[in-house]
Amino acid sequence: MAIMEPEKYSPELRMSLMDLETSIRAEIAAPTGGRIVTLGFPGLAFGVTGDAYLDPDRMRATLTHAALRRCRLLVVLVEPGELPEGALDQLHGLCVALRLRLVHLPIEDYMVPDAAFNRGWSGIAPEIDALLRAGDTVALSCHYGAGRSGMIAAGLLIDQGMTLGDAILTLRAQFPDSIESDQQLAWLSAKSQRRG
Repeated sequence: MAIMEPEKYSPELRMSLMDLETSIRAEIAAPTGGRIVTLGFPGLAFGVTGDAYLDPDRMRATLTHAALRRCRLLVVLVEPGELPEGALDQLHGLCVALRLRLVHLPIEDYMVPDAAFNRGWSGIAPEIDALLRAGDTVALSCHYGAGRSGMIAAGLLIDQGMTLGDAILTLRAQFPDSIESDQQLAWLSAKSQRRG
């Protein structure tokens, strides 16, 4: 039996697959209210040859999933070179249509925030805090939804009073691949020590 690319499936089969397949990895209740959702880049998929492509149905299924129904902000952490051409533009277009604010703050894969990220983050940190306190959802997306999005999600949990261990365990209970590198763990440990 030949393996087919998703666009070759019947519309009915594609929709039933999309019911099951989104880019969402974890949905965490934040200590001060609201929810933090980690996800892979919405709609990013890979063909049988390993080439990345965007599946618009999967992108829409991700952004309209129940986990994101109260989402007001999507922070994308991937570098543009990691994505198929036009991916950020396509995501931006759908976010506009869904009235979802999109902020792009790239972090190098397996690494930690740099000075440019920190400047951008300081501009949206009050908004994130206000959204969570209002009971809304903030989504964090990287390439796969594990390392960078897991690290930033754990950082938010630490900022809200969770211990380092509890933040990591909370994320990994839903998505065991969350937080991928020693550098990311060290960054979180330093953040936790500054709060302590």
